[in-house]
Amino acid sequence: MSYRILLVDDEQMIKLSLRKIISETHPDFVIVGDASDGKEALELAARERPHVIITDISMPVMSGIELIRQVHASGERIEIVILSGYGEFDYAQEAIRCGVADYILKPMRVSAVKELMRRLYAAHLERIESMQARSSLSCEAYYDAEALFELVWKADEHAVNGESERILQKLLSCELKDEQKRGILQDTAVALQRQAELRGASVKFELEWDERLDEMNARFVAMLQRGIQQVRGSRNWGKHPAIREAVQVIEARYADPNLKLDELLNQLGMSVTHFYNLFKQETGKSFITYLIEYRMDRAKELLDRHREWKTYEIGERVGYPDYPHFTKLFKKIVGITPSEYKKLLV
Repeated sequence: MSYRILLVDDEQMIKLSLRKIISETHPDFVIVGDASDGKEALELAARERPHVIITDISMPVMSGIELIRQVHASGERIEIVILSGYGEFDYAQEAIRCGVADYILKPMRVSAVKELMRRLYAAHLERIESMQARSSLSCEAYYDAEALFELVWKADEHAVNGESERILQKLLSCELKDEQKRGILQDTAVALQRQAELRGASVKFELEWDERLDEMNARFVAMLQRGIQQVRGSRNWGKHPAIREAVQVIEARYADPNLKLDELLNQLGMSVTHFYNLFKQETGKSFITYLIEYRMDRAKELLDRHREWKTYEIGERVGYPDYPHFTKLFKKIVGITPSEYKKLLV
């Protein structure tokens, strides 16, 4: 991975010395250009997009101080290292106040320059790894939000608690800073709100920022519980005992491939039309859709908790002894096959 460096100094010998030292320090270091003043450096930086600029302070046309200010004003993430002589202490202090990464004293010591550049490169690589991890978890947050919303929409409190615990444990175990972890939680809340808007549901997912990760975790769980209560309130959830009993039957017998609506209707003593209207009113879904999605939620739990099991075994344990049928339904509901989902968990 190349580390792009721009040299800025009005003394040619200084630039030649730096070029030689830096080129010897690491094979990934690439000098993308050199400039004699700040104005020329800005033009080069806009074109070459360096990761770091090493600049003198005192130069004609545009000083190093002004260069630093303009680079920062541009919003580009470029580290700046200043070259400072012993007689330029006041300038160096001003540069440090402007937010430089570090400084190199003239006359330059080869070992000090090499050590500084290695340190900056290590920090650069660490930032990239952190951003990649954050990006990966942000993508996962979108899929987590889809699954979470479905559980909240079904007012399945037990499943919501289990899924939220899994998400929080995943965050706690990753090697991101606490601030980034809190950002992932907010990403998930935003994605949940997006799911609600797509569904046309009057459920609000608002997660207030907190500087403490444990407090934000608690707020995240509380937000999900409020969502469940909003869903229940909008549907008069649980007001009809027959629907409550039907949901309990699903939760108890979802693994039974012979569970059929006709059998349940006989048990409840209700007509198909009356049951369908009531079930849809309270759950927002048909009986079959609710049953399939409940089974898929349990399948995802089993895929996560029992990674040693074969995917066909998971299908059998959630009521689908016909593996191709299980795979087809899983992909329809989740968006990927059980095998692909399992790979994401590794």
